[in-house]
Amino acid sequence: MSLGATAQTTIKLGHDQPDRSTHHQAALKWKELVEARTHGQVRIQVFPAMQLGSGTQMVEQVQAGAVEAAVLPTGWIAPVSPPVQVLDLPFLFPNREVAYKVMDGPVGQEILKPLNKVNIQGVAFWESGFKQFTGHFPIREPKDYQGHKIRTMPAPVIMEQFKAFGATPVAIDFKELYGALQQKVVDGQENPIATIALMRFFEVQKYLTLSDHGFIAYAFIFNKPFLDKLPAAQREILVNAVREAGKFQREIIAASEAEHLKTFRAAGLEISQLSPEQRRKFEEASRPVYDWFTQRQGPETLEMVRKAVREASGK
Repeated sequence: MSLGATAQTTIKLGHDQPDRSTHHQAALKWKELVEARTHGQVRIQVFPAMQLGSGTQMVEQVQAGAVEAAVLPTGWIAPVSPPVQVLDLPFLFPNREVAYKVMDGPVGQEILKPLNKVNIQGVAFWESGFKQFTGHFPIREPKDYQGHKIRTMPAPVIMEQFKAFGATPVAIDFKELYGALQQKVVDGQENPIATIALMRFFEVQKYLTLSDHGFIAYAFIFNKPFLDKLPAAQREILVNAVREAGKFQREIIAASEAEHLKTFRAAGLEISQLSPEQRRKFEEASRPVYDWFTQRQGPETLEMVRKAVREASGK
């Protein structure tokens, strides 16, 4: 296959996770695959841990073409392309396998399409896994959140989720979250097990509730004009390598969670799991968030995703 160009191209890839994260391991895997398959015509520079700026800033940099690519949670991308936050709705996916089938299929591509209107090309999804609740206080049902300040990403749908539970959502930059929890600027947060471990949030929270209440999908995005001007053969290599590295990341992140829970328990974190009845209460409390989303985005996107979830679940 001819790569169509001989001049070397450099791609800066930014992400928000530490250099010991599965996201960074996958980013390095992507770099390895791309550089090998383009015979060095495309070079990748990976910038972990928000070295290029906050999630919001990285999205803006990709839009402007100052950074060629980023892989970030949909919660950071939602402010510039609201339809993508359908994936941030609580209790949308019953398990990882269903989430993968939906995001890897045509529905996943439809969710990414609106990004084209804002100079961004989304090509595939990586992940952080299912979110869990942590707090300075025990969390067993929605009313436990009343009167508490909870850190969120800036995605409006996530902020609406905590409002529905009776909390006050506060958007705080990811790299500032540990200090905000330590100083009790906020009373709690939500993140997947691997993120709680890597960012050591378990040191500054007393309670963890295993809730699996929402899935954090990471969208791998490019500056659209940059991607469009590349030779077709290079674009194909880049996109295929994103998907291949994403599968690698999924395998290692799922395998890490049991070990992380052992670390949490050894550190004294009090861990509980939502009972079926407690989960039902949270699901009921979340219904207004779905109404909020459809009022602003229309019913089509949500129904498309729900249909895909039913099909992927064998229902």
